[in-house]
Amino acid sequence: MDIDPQDAFKVARSPFLIGLLGGVVALRTVPGASWGERAVNAVSASMLAGFFSPAIAEYFGLTTPAMQSATAFAVGLFGLNAVALVVAYIKSIDLSKVLPFGKKGE
Repeated sequence: MDIDPQDAFKVARSPFLIGLLGGVVALRTVPGASWGERAVNAVSASMLAGFFSPAIAEYFGLTTPAMQSATAFAVGLFGLNAVALVVAYIKSIDLSKVLPFGKKGE
């Protein structure tokens, strides 16, 4: 079975794979996590990079393969921290002050 070098190059440039590598590097900052949590974090970083880095690269006009790969690595590296910040912000919002539901007399 022969592997076409072009196919191997496409796999190596996949934002999912590059994001996974970024997620693995980011695991160094998670000292107390179990191996299961680390595996989930790495797969989650891969998914974030695979789906968001092409959109980010397109938005910023990053058209070269090297810049697209760098974007995928950065999203894999920092993506879970960004998601944690968004979730913490959402949890801190007092929805009764934001949403108009339940206001009586107005």
